[in-house]
Amino acid sequence: MIKLVISLVLALLIFADDAAYASERRVTLSVSNMFCEACPYIVKKTLETVPGVAKATVSFKDKTAIVVFDDSKAGVKDLTAATAKVGFPSELKS
Repeated sequence: MIKLVISLVLALLIFADDAAYASERRVTLSVSNMFCEACPYIVKKTLETVPGVAKATVSFKDKTAIVVFDDSKAGVKDLTAATAKVGFPSELKS
């Protein structure tokens, strides 16, 4: 019984340790090819399908997307690849 309890505690510590390394990250992307009022909706919905994305806010006026995501599940390359795939190339805004 003690071995089982020790095993469970160790397993919980290992999984908790992985979660501790994950962090929420916020980036601003410069988005190309947005020419109409519907474009930001498409970009937003596309970004929200990327695993780990918690929130996406897209501005038609500024041609930007602000994305909040879990960097243990996605990276900037995943975000830019998703937008490019639907016709809106993007890059990290400096």
